[in-house]
Amino acid sequence: MLKILDVSLEGELVISPDLLQDIEVVGEETGEPVSPFVRLRRLQLRHRYKDDQYSHSYTFDIVEGPFADAVAVVLYHMDRDGKVWVGLRRGVRPSIYLRKDNPAKAHLDPLPRLTYLELVAGGIEYGDLATIGINGRAALEVKEEAGYEVKAEELVSLGGGTFSSPGFGMEKIHYRAVAVDPREGMEPEGDGHPLEEVGDFQFHELSQAISWCRSGQIEDAKTEIGLYRLANYLGYHPEFGLWRHELPPELLERVRFLGLGPARGEGTGEKNERVG
Repeated sequence: MLKILDVSLEGELVISPDLLQDIEVVGEETGEPVSPFVRLRRLQLRHRYKDDQYSHSYTFDIVEGPFADAVAVVLYHMDRDGKVWVGLRRGVRPSIYLRKDNPAKAHLDPLPRLTYLELVAGGIEYGDLATIGINGRAALEVKEEAGYEVKAEELVSLGGGTFSSPGFGMEKIHYRAVAVDPREGMEPEGDGHPLEEVGDFQFHELSQAISWCRSGQIEDAKTEIGLYRLANYLGYHPEFGLWRHELPPELLERVRFLGLGPARGEGTGEKNERVG
């Protein structure tokens, strides 16, 4: 027998997440895609809790794109002075630019945003999963958007992925980094879409780019995450302008506590060997 958890007489019932066993699809409105690029799935869901108890069903919309997931890539190089430079693409994002046409959004945030600064990124196609993988797709995006030829095995992971819009989307962004020689860059070839007709790719000093994230000049979450993760991967602390081996002992202990440094007992020279 189906047992529904009702709202208590004393107020709304708050249920511990520890009791949740599943979220079940009990219905879906099907139809044609809302556009050639994405489709809207309107689902009827319910929660299943322990002891065969269920929530009331509710409507939930999911926007589903044509890709399995996405990958963002931080291209970087180091100059003779030990400064880290990261590649950013300046292009167009109509969805962000058109905020100006929404009075509430324009009131909250009146910036024009005709162009948008972010990392190289692209969709991971379903066929990639059985063929070139995430790194192979990342290498293709690097050539397409930045003009650099890199091999899949040269890319490194920058940790776990993050969800871009968990309120209505399934897409997860996977982070990669690759060292390049800025002298070997070519004109980005693009993919033939008008969105990639407008844009350029330039290197910026890592601390400067991170400061743009704080100030709002860069407003892209994946870019901020990718830049900070690259800094941690390299053992560089942009807030101090110091490499990990240059940190005083008391600061080194603090970054270890935050999970940003080597574990206790490990040396601090590993990264210097990797990037120096």
